Amino acid sequence: MKKNYVWVLSALALLVVMILTACSGGGSNTGGSSGAASLTVTATEFKFDPADVTVNAGQTVNVTLDNKGTVDHTWVVLKQGVNDTTSSQFSADQALFTVKAAAGQTGTGSFTAPAAGQYEIICDVPGHLDAGMKGTLTVK
Repeated sequence: MKKNYVWVLSALALLVVMILTACSGGGSNTGGSSGAASLTVTATEFKFDPADVTVNAGQTVNVTLDNKGTVDHTWVVLKQGVNDTTSSQFSADQALFTVKAAAGQTGTGSFTAPAAGQYEIICDVPGHLDAGMKGTLTVK
């Protein structure tokens, strides 16, 4: 009886190891500074969800902008130190990265996360920033 008990425990231990190995994803990295980060941001009138996101410096950031709104939206990361208070102050040379999505559509793009710090995110469609469509990108 004791021999069967040891065999069952060994089989269970092997099964647990196999399950944990299968769930580990085979070593792919979707988080750290050496791997890519995937962000899905939902845009509606007039907000981003999530509004605030965090990534690692030097990391490739793949962005999906899912526009659930009825008008076009953009997700624009401004260069460090640029803080717009109204959309009329925005100019394209202030942007570090932009992804656009037409109403009801999805837009995608990628960028390399800049140096550590905080960067403002806005929708540059006229009037949208003024309506509160903004967020923060924190780079660690």
